[in-house]
Amino acid sequence: MFKYIKKLILPVSLLLIFFISVNLDSIKFYYHITREIIKLNSNLAVIASNFYTEPVSEVSYRDIIYKSRDNIDLTLDIYTSKKEMESGSPVIIYVFGDSWMYGNKNLPAELAPIIETLRKEGFTIISTSYELLKTDAIFDKQISDIKDTIRWIYKNKDIYNFDTNNIGIVSPSAGSQLSMIAAFSDNDMFIGDLSLSEYSSDISYVVDLFGPAELAKINVSLAPNEVAEKFSSYDIDTIANLYSPINYIKEDLPNTLIIHSMVDTIVPYNSSLKLFNEAKKKKNNFEFLSLETCTHYLENLSTKEAISLYFKILSFIYTNSSN
Repeated sequence: MFKYIKKLILPVSLLLIFFISVNLDSIKFYYHITREIIKLNSNLAVIASNFYTEPVSEVSYRDIIYKSRDNIDLTLDIYTSKKEMESGSPVIIYVFGDSWMYGNKNLPAELAPIIETLRKEGFTIISTSYELLKTDAIFDKQISDIKDTIRWIYKNKDIYNFDTNNIGIVSPSAGSQLSMIAAFSDNDMFIGDLSLSEYSSDISYVVDLFGPAELAKINVSLAPNEVAEKFSSYDIDTIANLYSPINYIKEDLPNTLIIHSMVDTIVPYNSSLKLFNEAKKKKNNFEFLSLETCTHYLENLSTKEAISLYFKILSFIYTNSSN
């Protein structure tokens, strides 16, 4: 018995060494990310209840104008990679949410440790803006803003050493609805700035947090009064037909992680589940993470689910950004 075990020691050891050497970068990444999530645990309640109190202070390039429209400058912030990447730095685009009418591109300071870890692992993070809804329903312009952010990245890849084969979008709520359509629609759709129109808007993956898959199903009565009033003045059926992500499902979509809470009272959980099922019918690589405890605004997020949430997002990003 022991003779056979001794014979197995060398080949198993060599196999283990090979596995570790091949996957060393992955092991290091997950170690660092797990460590930061554990550190973050003490701040999870703050993040859930008041996500945008203070922005991350260290920004490599702030308020870069990626395009202008109707005397409005649309800008983005760049958090550059802190690791030299021969084939360029994978890019994570963050698109804020907040009911299409509010919000800004500032990243919350509570996430600074994870942002720092991602940068040390070679990622560049770009937080972009889009024109906010004021009177008219300008979803088409907002979607073109997201697509033009991607096109700008392609245009400037050599200046900032971007790896345009590894671009992903992470976005919550309204930002996720805009981002999914930007990612799922064809390159020649939602043309904004003509000087950017020659560049691709292709990306590798999407992380959708509580995004409305069917606009007509949103419970606007629970949204801020101003948002409810705006939506009541729109032809919601027409808008829902034009700007619901579920209507853009086709084959060969970017890999997508959908995250939604079963107790979300504003954006229906079943709409996201329907989006997932329709995408899978078309043989797309979609994943779904169900949460059980939190509201649409991540309030009441349990510690266990919070850790699961962050780890799932980060592991999905890493898996889909690997060359």
